[in-house]
Amino acid sequence: MDRKSSKWFCGIAFILIGALLLTSPAWAQSGGFSEDFEDSQLTGWELSPDAILIEGALRLSPGNFAFKMGEWSDFTLEVRVRSEGSGEILVHYFARDESRYLLHILPEEVLLEKAVGERGEMIGSVGTEAIQTGNWIDLTIQVSQGEHWISIERELILEVTDTEPLETGAIGFIFHGEGYAEFDDVEVTVVGEVEGREGEPPLEGMEGIPPEEGPLPEGEQGPPPEGGEIVSPEPQPLGEGSSQEMDGGGWLEDFLSGQAQPLEMQTFVINLVLSAVLAFILGRVYIHWGTSLSNRRVFAANFVLITITTTFIILIVRSSIALSLGLVGALSIVRFRAAIKEPEELAYLFFAIGIGIGLGDNQRLITLLALVVGILIIGVVRLFHTREADVNLHLTVASGNPENVELKAILQTLDPHCAKLKLLRYDESGSAMEASFLVEFKALEKMQEARAALRALSPSLEMTFLDNRGIG
Repeated sequence: MDRKSSKWFCGIAFILIGALLLTSPAWAQSGGFSEDFEDSQLTGWELSPDAILIEGALRLSPGNFAFKMGEWSDFTLEVRVRSEGSGEILVHYFARDESRYLLHILPEEVLLEKAVGERGEMIGSVGTEAIQTGNWIDLTIQVSQGEHWISIERELILEVTDTEPLETGAIGFIFHGEGYAEFDDVEVTVVGEVEGREGEPPLEGMEGIPPEEGPLPEGEQGPPPEGGEIVSPEPQPLGEGSSQEMDGGGWLEDFLSGQAQPLEMQTFVINLVLSAVLAFILGRVYIHWGTSLSNRRVFAANFVLITITTTFIILIVRSSIALSLGLVGALSIVRFRAAIKEPEELAYLFFAIGIGIGLGDNQRLITLLALVVGILIIGVVRLFHTREADVNLHLTVASGNPENVELKAILQTLDPHCAKLKLLRYDESGSAMEASFLVEFKALEKMQEARAALRALSPSLEMTFLDNRGIG
């Protein structure tokens, strides 16, 4: 590997290390937040159309959802919850496209489920009498280094250890069954390592505190009278743009399990910028380590646009089945034609598209690792592979007087000026001769000297120099 290639390799290595640090879970951590649902403009929330605000609380009817988008890791989640009817409350956390934790809150039982892909595993459950229909309860979820503590009214009811914990994700609420559920005073506090003795939750005051008897606070409702109907105040309309158009129904949970969550604008921008950086790195690798005979600089310039376009498309269609089907229909109409002359060009195009797909699906770490491994493999192959000629120009020499110019004379003339020389093709007829070479010139002056030497050999020689990689 020459000095110039070594410099490029070191530069690419530094850029990849920086990108790797940016994509690590520590950098993906979001700060905490609190939400009292007093403002109808719920910034950062994704809500189903029938989610409403009533007297400072978020109400979800059956099949409706509310998700707070973010990338939270170890944290403490506190929320006030109550339900009317015989429904089930689902609390999602570390929610991502392919995985999430689901806390099932039933009238007499609490279950913790870990879902990865299409597979769900119940990792903890406990029966409890602390959940009474119609009463507000204070629910606390603490997560730290795979340890989960679930508390109701600050009394620890469930402790679970996950040996293969999920990393980060969003927070969400869903309600199923009959009646409705309400949520208020949501607060997320990002915490560090677990403090205290082993087996104890990190928060103080987790010992049992029985709920006080007495009248409910102003604005809260008790259980409905026997045989009566639930009377709801007039709903407060949510701000424009705070909900997604989605049909409610009992199938919503299954739909969401395979449906990508919309990204925040910050994540969207980071992925687009990262796609441009990684595509630029791939282009430099192709220019300096590729073996294609075409002009690699011109071809590599397309990588950035291809990767950004692919990332943008995947980011858009990943959250909508309808858009995904529309993309299939569009591709069936538009026909793409490109003059791909060598298999290596197609391989690099697929690599660029793969980077775009990976970042479009928000898989930054996996995409970056794939690029690192690919570059290492290309570099190792380039380091240990010895080519017969490391060329940067195609040279064609033609003459209309073949009897005056012999091939041996051309080779002897070119050899002193070329670092490497390889004959590709030689054609001779009764009236013409043509020879094609792959040559390497270390500097432009060497090419000028070779041209002058050939011209001195025969003024009638026709010469064509075709750029392959670039001189110097």
